[in-house]
Amino acid sequence: MIERPQRPSEVLARQVVIWRKRRNLSVQALADRIADIGGTLNRIAISRIENGNRSVGLDEWLLLAHALAVPPVLLFIDLEDGEDVAVAPMVTLHPWLVWNWATGQEAPIVRRPGEGNLVTRVEEFSQAQTAIRLYREEEAAASLVHDARSAIRNAEYIGDRRALTSARAAYVEALRGLAALFDQMIENGIMPPGKSQEWIDRIREGGLSKYPERLTVWTPREGEFDGER
Repeated sequence: MIERPQRPSEVLARQVVIWRKRRNLSVQALADRIADIGGTLNRIAISRIENGNRSVGLDEWLLLAHALAVPPVLLFIDLEDGEDVAVAPMVTLHPWLVWNWATGQEAPIVRRPGEGNLVTRVEEFSQAQTAIRLYREEEAAASLVHDARSAIRNAEYIGDRRALTSARAAYVEALRGLAALFDQMIENGIMPPGKSQEWIDRIREGGLSKYPERLTVWTPREGEFDGER
């Protein structure tokens, strides 16, 4: 066990090793993966990072996480030993608290100077948390639209007129809910995710959004998932 709180850079060095081995990758194989996605971290640089002899910038942190297929936050959380992480010189947090903060679930926790009690910056954090809440709600709303669209196709396939009428009504309501989330995102300074041409056209034609000109159509690039979300 580690006796003192680890700095995020120290945790990252160990986590890169852990996740690389879990992927059955040599250092060179990881370097090759990084090269395949346009990165420039070679075998020597990765070895130095893993040995704690080289710092990692934000761009490289995301590059490593992408190449290892790991949520970026897991590269600075000690899952193996569960030791506290020193997120600031005077702030050490348990990995679970770091996870909740980094994923937008809870406000950052700090200790009062000279005291043992903990305080949270809830009011400040709640403002930033709005974006995370809206992204999650938008994802759920988009799933409802997708399900309703699938129900229409199923009803058309089996020739059930009653089910088709119900599915079409559910589709419109689901689009209405999605458009409302889009409006909230725009009003909070967030660009809504792009959606299929059909969805955007239906929202615009139905006057379901207050900002139809701000909505974007997502066109999948080669190799990307070609779905309706």
